[in-house]
Amino acid sequence: MQIPLGATWVRFPRFVGDAVMQLPILRLLRQMGIGPIVVYGPDLTVSMVKDHELADVVVAETEKKGILDLFKVLKQHRAARSIHFTKSLRPAVAAWLADVPERIGVSDGGLALFNTHHAPFWTESGPFVMRYHAALARRWSDLPPPPYANYVSATHVDKPNNNYICLMPGSLWPSKLWPVEHFQELARKAEQSNLDIVILGTASERELGNAILQNNHGHNLCGRTDLRQAAAWLHGAVAAIGNDSGLSHLAAACGTRVISIYGPTDPSGSAPWGPKVIVLKAKDLVCSPCFKRQCPLPRRNCLADILPTQVWEQYSSSVFCS
Repeated sequence: MQIPLGATWVRFPRFVGDAVMQLPILRLLRQMGIGPIVVYGPDLTVSMVKDHELADVVVAETEKKGILDLFKVLKQHRAARSIHFTKSLRPAVAAWLADVPERIGVSDGGLALFNTHHAPFWTESGPFVMRYHAALARRWSDLPPPPYANYVSATHVDKPNNNYICLMPGSLWPSKLWPVEHFQELARKAEQSNLDIVILGTASERELGNAILQNNHGHNLCGRTDLRQAAAWLHGAVAAIGNDSGLSHLAAACGTRVISIYGPTDPSGSAPWGPKVIVLKAKDLVCSPCFKRQCPLPRRNCLADILPTQVWEQYSSSVFCS
């Protein structure tokens, strides 16, 4: 489809979890009748809405674009509105240079200078999606509450006939990784409950997936799915259990029952946004959340104290109550 003139351009960030949290924003714009919508950003993350109802056009970038590159695109297509919740200056400055009439984003880090409508992000509390909503409310005072993404992938995958559970053991930060032996125990409990096991992740996490499965029956799909295929698997799962990661956010966006395990980060802001989300957080450690990529206390890792029995009890009770 040709890129329309005078569209609303929504910038997607490069991290999957951050990008997934833009899906409720797209859903909200759709509910409000705002359009046409152009989603632009890194190829990996914008692929989620390629040929999808949430976007009219997707502009994928295979390499990082500078301010002038973004400026030229916005200027050429006469963007009527730019919505950019990324913390980078690039999309905000590019929209300002292109004289985009409405520029909606955050106030932090000098970004207020370039945005026509903005709200603070890092100095605020509450879920990230609500902070984005606050910025949008500066433009639309009668803005309805933020919806769930209700993301459904159009991609087909061959799923097992049996009920299955998705485990997502990876994360970009080593400090966010729940111990592999805990995932192994969780896999054993799932198999004992006659559930198939599906492990999702990147190619670099394939050995981790093999270690978790051991002798259990399951499917190690690490490195074998793109985001739309992963979403198709997540949408059919009885539950998805994982770390603070992009896949946990994607599972929540699909409406799947999610148990997300947090240690060095703060779920009060970054917890997955979805209708069936349970967060398990390390307790009684003054150092958590530390927001460090590497645990400074490896012998007292905050995630190690969250036991598989606790996670399985949460899963069992959530299934019983649904």
